[in-house]
Amino acid sequence: MSKSVEVEEHPLNLLQRIGSMGAMQATASLSALAGKPLVNSYAKVKILPLEEVPALFGDPEEMIAGIILEVSGDVRGQYIATFLIQDALTLIATLTGTECSLDEEFGEMETSALAEAGNILASSYLGAIEATTGLALAPSPPGVAVDMAAGILTTAVLPMHEAGSEILLIEVQFGGPEMDLTGRMILLPTVESLPRLLRAVKSAALNG
Repeated sequence: MSKSVEVEEHPLNLLQRIGSMGAMQATASLSALAGKPLVNSYAKVKILPLEEVPALFGDPEEMIAGIILEVSGDVRGQYIATFLIQDALTLIATLTGTECSLDEEFGEMETSALAEAGNILASSYLGAIEATTGLALAPSPPGVAVDMAAGILTTAVLPMHEAGSEILLIEVQFGGPEMDLTGRMILLPTVESLPRLLRAVKSAALNG
């Protein structure tokens, strides 16, 4: 079994700053894509045991949209952006100017909008890590899934990581004249990559 990194070793203050930097960049990019000003009102970083991931939304049957990307480079793993389904619909409407509902399955336009939003979020947060630590991280093209929370989170996350693993959870709120939503961004480094990431963050904190 892998060793879990002790919580007190995590430089949470710097991780919080990285999360805020990523949120600011993501907000600017989403504003440009939507063609209207959006603001970021909240960004919070947490470190959680992997086993807590399936319960992030409370009700395991809650419908969510998940945008899943593989992360490669100096840190390997997965990046998952998740939204409650109503927030996903709001995001789609804001980015495309077209309303959609739960009565229909997402088509190519809706899926493409979510994929682009996920790509922006991943690039923004991974870019903030790169700028702070000097590590190189690259996201893959995104995949989009709409399902119950337990289905997406359990299927996408647990089989690929060992017991004792930890995740970085970034909760962020976006708002604007026509949008008010909360997203949960999950960075799941592999067991081998997590210590490398934390060492780089701690080094940046000491030298910052």
